[in-house]
Amino acid sequence: MKPLVAVLVIAVAAMAVADDVPFTDKDLESEESIWKLYERWGHVHGLTSRDLAEKGSRFEAFKVNAKHVNEFNKKEGMTYELGLNKFADMTLEEFLAKYAGAKVDAVILQASVRELEEEVIGDVPTTWDWRQHGAVTAVKDQGQCGSCWAFSAVGAVESANAIATGNLLKLSEQQVLDCSGDGDCNGGWPDMVLKGYAIEQGIALDSSGNPPYYPPYVAAKMSCRTVAGKPVVKMDGTTRVASGETALKQSVSLQPVSVLIEADTNFQLYKSGVYSGPCGTKVNHAVLAVGYGVTSNNINYWIVKNSWNTTWGESGYIRMKRDVGGNKGLCGIAMYGIYPTKIKQNPFSSVAASVADAAFY
Repeated sequence: MKPLVAVLVIAVAAMAVADDVPFTDKDLESEESIWKLYERWGHVHGLTSRDLAEKGSRFEAFKVNAKHVNEFNKKEGMTYELGLNKFADMTLEEFLAKYAGAKVDAVILQASVRELEEEVIGDVPTTWDWRQHGAVTAVKDQGQCGSCWAFSAVGAVESANAIATGNLLKLSEQQVLDCSGDGDCNGGWPDMVLKGYAIEQGIALDSSGNPPYYPPYVAAKMSCRTVAGKPVVKMDGTTRVASGETALKQSVSLQPVSVLIEADTNFQLYKSGVYSGPCGTKVNHAVLAVGYGVTSNNINYWIVKNSWNTTWGESGYIRMKRDVGGNKGLCGIAMYGIYPTKIKQNPFSSVAASVADAAFY
């Protein structure tokens, strides 16, 4: 693999926390002071154009979340912090309806057709980060659409293709949302994308790439606009990760893995540090495990890429506590891991296709 360009390595190392809105107990003393905090928050997150009625309807949720963040961050011994991010004026129910949406089908999980045997590779590195090896695209934004399933699956395909070919391509979540039949903005199945569409049809470049590309992501399901015969990135198979964090670590050392987790209020408002819950294992959100590490005070963690823009968490990432015991992992992260497999070859399935002349619409 070619190393990342210097600027990307610096950006990853910095792990900047974006759009923080600092506040104190004084800001929560009265309705008036909280309203002023709310307006300041709205200014930071570019929401000043909202009318008074909409602000008023969102204020109650903001007030509850602001108090929760303040109380949580005062607790001693916690390994992470919460913040007033762009989701701070949403109830958990509203938030999950718009930004989560991963589904799991127990029958499908039990009866996969294209899975390979889990490869046993022996010892793996103590720490590993695929961002430092040119195998992870920039953090994306799914918008107010429960399409996390598409972003997790496409991210896994992007990484598998980059590792196999040495060429990191940005692929189209909009195409998967429009064409795969594996979900919509109310949720979907990343494993079905990887076991079916990514192998049989392939995924096109997204609109930020050179032609040919699929039309840009719009956070809504549209009509499918893929033209048959045009170049796409295809996978050769998939591997289901055995349950448990040992197997997940082994798999992540091979390549990034699509995983499912349970997102809750603290996950919604996560700011920085090693997330340690509390959370359950009723998975509802799909993300991408791209590595693992250890803090200076020996806390093991997973490096997880999200799809809620770089303004959430640590520049769009979250570090989740690793080795928590049991075979499910924190928030269920070690329950349903899956990754696509690709033999080293040309990044496009049809090498004869003309990249310059192809079009999707």
